[in-house]
Amino acid sequence: MTGSELVFMCADTGAVVCVGGGGAAARVLVFLPTGETFWATGAQVRPDAVRVSAMAALFTAPAHIVPGEPVTARQVPLSIALALEPAAVDLALAGDGPERVTVVHGSGSIAVGSVVYRVEGAGWLSTAAGPVAQRARAVFQDRSATFAAELGGAVMVNTELRRAPVADLAVRGQDRVPVYRLSCALGGRTPRLVTGEIRDTMQHVTFVEPAPDGAGWVWWSAAPFVFVRSGTTGLGLVERTTRADSPREPLAPAGDLPDPY
Repeated sequence: MTGSELVFMCADTGAVVCVGGGGAAARVLVFLPTGETFWATGAQVRPDAVRVSAMAALFTAPAHIVPGEPVTARQVPLSIALALEPAAVDLALAGDGPERVTVVHGSGSIAVGSVVYRVEGAGWLSTAAGPVAQRARAVFQDRSATFAAELGGAVMVNTELRRAPVADLAVRGQDRVPVYRLSCALGGRTPRLVTGEIRDTMQHVTFVEPAPDGAGWVWWSAAPFVFVRSGTTGLGLVERTTRADSPREPLAPAGDLPDPY
């Protein structure tokens, strides 16, 4: 996903929100700990606020969305109102690279139909340079936060946000399906191990889209994760991007994810 992107975690409700891009094409995903996932398009993403008011598709099982194919999920009203404030200065994820990230605190509400969730938490706001194979973002109970990708990573402790080399990034999960387990060493001279497992093997979303150059297809998937870093647990989101150069129509992945527990 390119453009401005917010991944927000609320520890109290367990909600994970991902909003990418802006305007009518913005992709909005809300993962609730009940196993319900909501997908909508159209959002306003600013450094100080996120606003969403749209009809959303409700999924209670893994979703595989292909352009041109009808989505048979039930439609429900979705409203998101989050006020954001920076928790640290932003930085370039990889030296002078184009992707910049920062941690934000946020509070507000998520309304699904007549049910309103009051949310307060933190997340990562980034300007993405383009798709990467894997990207993991997490916020922990001690208010630290981690961002890990092949191109580089970042760690926030207290209000200090700094770049952190990513080593030994390993994932479990076949191509074209979401990651269900992840681990990496994050840091410089004294790297710390970060491990994560999918929160619910029945709660993940995969989008299949034509490749930007028109040659083949791109699979983009996302799933909420439970992370552990230095004995402290956290909540986050793991994305995976896979490309296939075949011009054939995309096929749905075979089978469900294995239970990692």
